[in-house]
Amino acid sequence: MILVDDALVARVLANRHRPDLAAAGIGDGRHGFRFDFPNGLTLGERHVVRVCREADGADLAGSPAVLEPVQPSSDLVHEGLADIDLAALSDAALTRGIELTAEHLDRAAQQLADRQSGRAARSEHRLLLERWRRRGASGDMPVAGMPPRRALIIDDRLPQPRRDAGSAVILSHIRSLQRLGFEVSFAASLDFAADDADRASLAELGIHSYGAPYYGSVEEVLRRQAGEFDLVYLHRASNATKYAELARHHFPKARHIYSVADLHHLRMARQAAAEDRPELSPIVNRVRLMEFAAAALADAVITHSSAEAKLLAAQIGAAKVHTVRWSASAQPTEVPFAKRRGIAFIGGYGHPPNLDAARWLISEIMPLVRQRGPALECLLVGGGLPEGVRQRCGDGVVALGLVEDLGEISDRIRLTVAPLRFGAGIKGKVIDSLAAGVPCVMTPIGAEGLDLPSALGGCIAATAEEIAAAVLRLHNNKKANATCRAAGLRYVEEVFSEARLDALMQQVLGPAIRASAKIETAAAR
Repeated sequence: MILVDDALVARVLANRHRPDLAAAGIGDGRHGFRFDFPNGLTLGERHVVRVCREADGADLAGSPAVLEPVQPSSDLVHEGLADIDLAALSDAALTRGIELTAEHLDRAAQQLADRQSGRAARSEHRLLLERWRRRGASGDMPVAGMPPRRALIIDDRLPQPRRDAGSAVILSHIRSLQRLGFEVSFAASLDFAADDADRASLAELGIHSYGAPYYGSVEEVLRRQAGEFDLVYLHRASNATKYAELARHHFPKARHIYSVADLHHLRMARQAAAEDRPELSPIVNRVRLMEFAAAALADAVITHSSAEAKLLAAQIGAAKVHTVRWSASAQPTEVPFAKRRGIAFIGGYGHPPNLDAARWLISEIMPLVRQRGPALECLLVGGGLPEGVRQRCGDGVVALGLVEDLGEISDRIRLTVAPLRFGAGIKGKVIDSLAAGVPCVMTPIGAEGLDLPSALGGCIAATAEEIAAAVLRLHNNKKANATCRAAGLRYVEEVFSEARLDALMQQVLGPAIRASAKIETAAAR
């Protein structure tokens, strides 16, 4: 709160960069603010200015400040700026927050030249210009030591990698933005009252999160942070449709990105066909329109699937559609093939494609596998498995539930399966398995958009009979398993590397931000 002579004149948000605070190690330096007094301050009168915290009314350091009257000389007053001597002019202006323009400085220098030698006037003029430039032409940002560009990420919830694959993806993209010089902030549209521990976990990664009690909604974040971000990243169609236009209004100069995650309308259309549910058709059409409209509004669209990139390009043009995956490190199990047995299906069973796959695995696929491999066991790993499905397990299928460390599963099994009959996007469970050095038998839906190498073509199977045959071959044939293991690890290292992700994210950022990054890099050298 700002009070002048005990009268409240404004409430401001203190989130602007101050290099002196950053240099002193006070947070990241974003604790300053700029305020222009709407009616100015009369230089000839005494004023008491107080700056107080909204929470408890306590004065900040240096508050209150007493501004004693300044007596102007009689020869000039220009637009309310008294013609005191030039040094006094700079001190008064810079300490009181009066906005100086080049016109003010030139006029002041000319007036001073009438009273001093030309050389002295030019010297004073250069000194004042330098002070003004160090302060920043906008009044709040220095020319040297520019703060990092700022990115705002909006998603449904704060990312928790152990909860869902989408969390791991968004964190990977955030880390890429950080490597590219962005300071990242996060707003969770469905989780504004998130646990403090979750926010602390993000803070440890250098990610600021907005939420209660300081903000009540994403709309409030956008309004109060207006103009403060260079990049707005909207994750999932639900957030893109809700906030795209509002974000454009409050951040007209920012780069606006829509990250698809996966095309929901495509997944729902396939679900309607697989489950024979024609009643889903109106919903599919509505979601399709919503997703394509969100893509059309964005400056750039990110999709993980090359197949979905083609669909989007056909609707909005290829120029702004980018196939960007995430980074994953290969961490192959070191347990020898001979000491591992069995297979696993890993997923969250609250997700309809995974639940359908589990049912298909139990009812049709595993009975075929057990005919030729009676001792072969399949683990269902993940939460959300309904009790009715759990009761159908047995005959080689074990409902294991949530597991803290998936590495323990990789050390135990010889391969995974992803028997998905419908879905969209690319499947994190497939990438995780390949990164662990464990081959994955998958349906064409499971492999869609991944652009897998030909060496992994034998891992793709469409029918229950084909899946069972592939499972038995890779489980029992050490050489075939090793070939797929090596091909999978090479694929992950090449396609899901941090370097590849950063290069693709650079393309998404657009020419303006890429150019500014080059300028800053050159200046640093």
